[in-house]
Amino acid sequence: MKTLRSLIFLAIILYIFALNIFFSINRVFSSVFYFVSLTVIVAVVIIMETIYSFAVFNHMHAARREKEKMQLALSDLQLESLLLKTLSDIIETFGEEISIEDVLEKIADSLKKIFRQETVALQLMGENFKKSVIGRPLDLPDSLLTSTALKPRPLLINNTKSFPQYAGLASQGITSFIISTFHHKRKITGIIGVFSFDNRSFTIRDLDLLRMVSAPTSLLVENTELFEKTKLLSITDALTHLYNRRHFEEVLEKTLAESAGKKTTFSVCMADIDYFKHYNDINGHPAGDAVLKKISGIIIRSVKGSDIVARYGGEEIIIVFPDTSKENAVKICETIRRRIRDFKFPNEESQPNGDLTCSFGVAAYPQDAQSSEEVVKKADFALYKAKEGGRNRIIAA
Repeated sequence: MKTLRSLIFLAIILYIFALNIFFSINRVFSSVFYFVSLTVIVAVVIIMETIYSFAVFNHMHAARREKEKMQLALSDLQLESLLLKTLSDIIETFGEEISIEDVLEKIADSLKKIFRQETVALQLMGENFKKSVIGRPLDLPDSLLTSTALKPRPLLINNTKSFPQYAGLASQGITSFIISTFHHKRKITGIIGVFSFDNRSFTIRDLDLLRMVSAPTSLLVENTELFEKTKLLSITDALTHLYNRRHFEEVLEKTLAESAGKKTTFSVCMADIDYFKHYNDINGHPAGDAVLKKISGIIIRSVKGSDIVARYGGEEIIIVFPDTSKENAVKICETIRRRIRDFKFPNEESQPNGDLTCSFGVAAYPQDAQSSEEVVKKADFALYKAKEGGRNRIIAA
């Protein structure tokens, strides 16, 4: 078309040039001839430009459509690249020793790179009822978790106000969402969802992307939970489920380093069951093991979550009280002592003192000692003094 247009323009120029040559050699035509020639030339130009305009318009429209296709293709490639990066970030986590909370946060943060304007939430169910939310704060209603657990299928909802069962989400300002589940041995262990507060219309493709992320997420959560259970088994005592001595010594060193850096106090308590050998001889070792487990449970329920309780050896139990003065540690130990004394253990009346009790020795850093070994020795010596003084009592260093 462009070539034809150029040829027509060239022909018009040559025709006008020829008329000028004739005019210069006094070959003059009638005015009607010149008028008709001008009319024809103008008509040809108008028709030609009109056709050319239509051709250009069609070409521009085709180019625009091609551009839109290329933009969509580029958008798809960018989305696929983000998905691959997200999956890569999740898979890399398999080699890291991190907590389940860190795993959920990392997955949510990776998924947020795909859904930048929305809120991403992961919720574990069962034993580990943990949650991670990246974006605007939200609460997942129990009804949503229950219905998802009963009917494990992906969800795509683009107008929460139209569904009475999602009123709890709509009341928080959530306008649309997509949810996928992850499993372990056909049992739902959690959900992963993307929530919009700005009327985003999610597509099946968005849901497919979420489902692609949920597959490695399920494996990663399962792997992390297994690792945490294995790690817990390696640092706990099999009988009492308290921390073992090796882990206690590691924690004690960290506690001392933190206290030295912050210039704070921590206390250590050494506890021992009074006449425990006598109880074992009279009632048998299974009954003695049951007493150890029960006393361990009483101690665990009597201390703070930040306190560390460990089986030090035999019937000895040791407690670390971070950021706790010796006076406050003694008060806590007194509560434990009374609870053990008041509990009715089987056949405890056969004990030399007619009751099954515990003795306690307490020492503090830096008041009584400057090293971890020394503070344990001071607590152990205080325990010895408590035994020597009649048992069922607390002695502070």
